[in-house]
Amino acid sequence: MHPNASHDQPPARRACLLCLAILIVSAHGASAQGWQLSDKLTLKADLTLKETYDDNVYILDTPPNPALTPPAGYTIREPEVGSFVTSITPNLLLTYKPCAEFTATVSYAPEFTWYASAHSEDYVAHRAAINFSGKMNEVSYEWLNSAVWIDGSDMGLMTMRPGDIAAVGGIPLRDRRDAAIYRDSFKLTIPVGKWFFRPVFTSYVHDFQTRQIANNSTEFVYSNYIDRWDVSGGMDIGYEVFDNTKLVAGYRYGHQNQGSVPNSAGVITESPYINNYQRFLLGAEGAPAPWVKLAVLAGPETRDWQRATPAGFDRGETLWYVDAQVTLLPTKQDTITFKMTRYEQPAFTSQSVYEDIKYDLVWRHKFSDKFTVGAGMTLYIGDWQDPVLRDDWIYTPSLMASYAFSPNLTVDASWSYDNAVNQVTSTPTNYANGREFTRNLVAASLKYTF
Repeated sequence: MHPNASHDQPPARRACLLCLAILIVSAHGASAQGWQLSDKLTLKADLTLKETYDDNVYILDTPPNPALTPPAGYTIREPEVGSFVTSITPNLLLTYKPCAEFTATVSYAPEFTWYASAHSEDYVAHRAAINFSGKMNEVSYEWLNSAVWIDGSDMGLMTMRPGDIAAVGGIPLRDRRDAAIYRDSFKLTIPVGKWFFRPVFTSYVHDFQTRQIANNSTEFVYSNYIDRWDVSGGMDIGYEVFDNTKLVAGYRYGHQNQGSVPNSAGVITESPYINNYQRFLLGAEGAPAPWVKLAVLAGPETRDWQRATPAGFDRGETLWYVDAQVTLLPTKQDTITFKMTRYEQPAFTSQSVYEDIKYDLVWRHKFSDKFTVGAGMTLYIGDWQDPVLRDDWIYTPSLMASYAFSPNLTVDASWSYDNAVNQVTSTPTNYANGREFTRNLVAASLKYTF
């Protein structure tokens, strides 16, 4: 049995029973339109209870070397540990709309999660957002702000050799540990005839709050999470080439920063990958036909590295930025969505930079207003720049079904399968193989909208 396993988990069980009681008592409630507190103020609330089986909690397939003794006081990743996972998420959304020129929304959704057989992974993710939007004459604006505070373990995970940091840094493991994350975006759209001008600004701050320690790479590797932040601004200019479709040209100037980390001797080292960047973008947005919607922006970027980079690093490599979504509506019942994102950013488990590349293909079919099924395929790629020898690909097929028993009550079921493959062989080879893993997630959820 896994050392963190337990046959009894009172907090999760009591919380589940309480939520089920609330859902049953509310089953014959009013329509799911929220509460109109005044002619300007609306409050909406919902509660989601989700049960998942994760057959590889620590996303590790490689057994550790039995000759190595794990150091005390750390959570050691073990291969193929399965666990039931219970999560409860209440959600509140407050909307204030005094006039057409101004709308404000405030939301808060804490997610409480318990692992029946891996208590080190229990966490609470407090998610909040404050958004503003409006339209004055023909000029529209939107300012979106989101924050996440993760209250989990303050220790990174330790992997015994021949294992290694999981593909693309092990994002599922990272997102259960102490951290604070903030994102915001602002855009102002000014139409002038068939033209529009759109100033934009974005920022992203990821403050990891876990401990950092010096690594012993021959016996173990500890996940040191490294802070990073990104800020950018620029302008889009669009022209309506025909009804509901615009061609867009854009420019961004930004700055990326990566924090410090102890080296193998325990000395704190500053990142050499702090940089300023410029992006030159072209794209299209709108609906050129009733059955297709476009939102595509892509182009090359140049970077000015602020410090000396390691030998073998190509300071002049051409990088590409892509933010694209194409939605097809072949029938009234079917929706097919293709998304692609590609951008360079500092890594969060090593002082390095990588291109974060993601392809998503999703199909949804509505049998009725109540019953929906779907399937998807995601390819997630972490493409590291030399001299770092990492190139991780994660293939994830998925299935889902959703049934709305009433406007208040919806049941969802889903399955996904991760197959992580390391595309670059490093020395020793088994360390590279230790990044690979497979994982099944099977989930069912119950959502009640008050």
